[in-house]
Amino acid sequence: MKTNNPFVTKARITTIVAAFLAFTLVSSGIPAIAIYGGTPATNNTIVVGLLNSQSATLAGCSGALVAPRIVMTASHCLTRPAESFWISAPGTDLRDTKTLRIQGEKHFIPANFSMASFPYQNDFGIIVLKSPFPNTQTLEIANLVQVNTWMSEESSVMHVGYGCTALVESPPCRETSPTPNQLTTVFSKEVPNQFDSLVKGTFSVTKISVDKTICGGDSGSPLLKEVSGKLIYVGSQSSSNGAGCTKTCNIVCVATQGLPSANIELVESAFSYVGAVAPTPTQAPVKPAAKKITIICIKGKLTKKISNLSPKCPAGYKKKSSAS
Repeated sequence: MKTNNPFVTKARITTIVAAFLAFTLVSSGIPAIAIYGGTPATNNTIVVGLLNSQSATLAGCSGALVAPRIVMTASHCLTRPAESFWISAPGTDLRDTKTLRIQGEKHFIPANFSMASFPYQNDFGIIVLKSPFPNTQTLEIANLVQVNTWMSEESSVMHVGYGCTALVESPPCRETSPTPNQLTTVFSKEVPNQFDSLVKGTFSVTKISVDKTICGGDSGSPLLKEVSGKLIYVGSQSSSNGAGCTKTCNIVCVATQGLPSANIELVESAFSYVGAVAPTPTQAPVKPAAKKITIICIKGKLTKKISNLSPKCPAGYKKKSSAS
């Protein structure tokens, strides 16, 4: 979508500045981007907070526990050594410092991830933990075909994260939330021109608004899609071109997410590091092809073989019985 709308230019500049401020805050150990207009997601088994210390009560970024020692997030959240991060148990109230927190050991960042300009290229990353969270199931991961299909259909999807929950006049927002929140929105088939520089197939796009939006502290938070009654991991929150806990959205406001399905080798490397098999991207259910049935039809001395899904004899012919 190309436009000369002055609001688009202003929003883009605001977003670039906000992104830089968010990065600066995360790097310096101060909370950055939660969800506004959502509902509580305490006890969610996937969302985690990226903490600056074992006793921290607020998160700078969010992430997804996709396996006992594997957390997927945004690469722009991983600007410090892995061991400087502590990961909260999923869905917990961060004010309860007695809950289990596990230290990071190593992170995996795509070779082509770049923060040279906004929006960030291939903004997806993984942090491996020093020990596993107990009773954790390995999530399935959406493949690129599914992501593209869901975007074209503008299918429903869920954001969940630890981020700001109050509107501000301009970014960055204030304190992030000590508890996770979630919101349901839809994918966007329209990609605003602010994201023209991103390589196609490396990101997904979701719709946001002033009333329902990701905010500061939601960077790296999981985008989840329900498929056949279970949650599938789509990607990690990266950026937006508006809203984000501000009071205006004069353009097509969307959020973008980095995708593990665009970084399969990176995912496999992280799982190999912990001695586990990487999850195979989930496939859409495929119905088995119906088999054709063949019957023999007779008319006096004439015979015909008819093959079809539901075969019938032509007029004047009778179906030959299996006993004859």
